[in-house]
Amino acid sequence: MGRNKYPEETRKKILDVARQLFYEKGYDNTTIQDIIDGLGGLTKGVIYHHFKSKQNILESVIDNLGVSDEQSNWYENWQGETGLEKIRLQILKSLQNFERYAILYSSEVLLKSPRMIGEVYLSNLNEGARYLKVYIDEGVADGSIITHYPEELSEFISLTMNIWLGLNIVRYSRKELENKMYFLQNAFHSINVPLINDAILNATFGLHDYIQSRK
Repeated sequence: MGRNKYPEETRKKILDVARQLFYEKGYDNTTIQDIIDGLGGLTKGVIYHHFKSKQNILESVIDNLGVSDEQSNWYENWQGETGLEKIRLQILKSLQNFERYAILYSSEVLLKSPRMIGEVYLSNLNEGARYLKVYIDEGVADGSIITHYPEELSEFISLTMNIWLGLNIVRYSRKELENKMYFLQNAFHSINVPLINDAILNATFGLHDYIQSRK
């Protein structure tokens, strides 16, 4: 398979091989050479033609796992009858994507990296919150969300779910996670945004148990 003749197929093959290796061996235990060995004749130069680093490959794998065939990116075409329901269902969909989180949480080196944490923080504060606000505005318009601060609410949800919980869920004991989720449920109820329902609670606990079982 020539790198120049079929660049998209080559990129997809690299991601497919890396995805399987990251899931089976974990990100930290997978080397670039492991990926090369699984590519059937492609070289290291081909990999670096498409990706800057192993971390860049991981980011692309994670992004692809988060997007369905009906979406061109994570924030398009959310399902649901109201703005609040769309946000709930998208959170639930994310939590039920065990493979995505298994791969992400296998990258312990990156999860402890200040640079990685900073990049995730800025991404959620800016891009993530901006897209989420579309559905919060929809919820305000249809009455499912009551707030005078849609921009701040979008930042709060994005940072809480992806930083306070998302990056740290693997480090919490089951009891610690339960306390944090029930606190978060009460916090959202106190500002008239009943975001965390039983389905999200159960999916969060199920994800935690699954990740712990892989250790």
